[in-house]
Amino acid sequence: MRLFYKQILNSRYISYYFLIFLILILFLTVCRKSVGVGAVADPGDLLPKKDDISGFKEKGATVTMNDKKSVAEAIDGAVEKYTGNGFIEGVQQFYSNGSFDVDIHIFNYVTNDNARVVYDDFYPSTPEVLSQGIANAVIEQGLNEAYALYYVRENIYMELIAYEKSDFSLNILK
Repeated sequence: MRLFYKQILNSRYISYYFLIFLILILFLTVCRKSVGVGAVADPGDLLPKKDDISGFKEKGATVTMNDKKSVAEAIDGAVEKYTGNGFIEGVQQFYSNGSFDVDIHIFNYVTNDNARVVYDDFYPSTPEVLSQGIANAVIEQGLNEAYALYYVRENIYMELIAYEKSDFSLNILK
């Protein structure tokens, strides 16, 4: 038994045990890691946490999008606008307060320029501008039964869609 402990304390073996320990931690954690090379942030880490949106709870599981098929399954239409321009991955999550839903899409692109191309593609004809500069955010009020917020910062493009036309839903997005 003493020989075993001497071997463990041998510096050569310590590095092996440390490496095995790190591999075990990696496999045992349930954290989703960003799959894209050059990813600045994991889109899943940017989703609101519990009670970040007062009165709203997650509705269903978070959907991870990493190719055209998964984007098409999660989002109705405009797949090419999302998946071109250096698309790495994205997430979608619904939140509900019981009377209406908020749908959040967060996409990770290779560069800020790539994310801004997508932002520009969805830029409304009559926007309510919330911020400009490093981070740009606009609200689209021209949708029939919803409000949408479009946001871009660095290589992240985000959409928040409130499926109700009311002052309350508009304020939730702001």
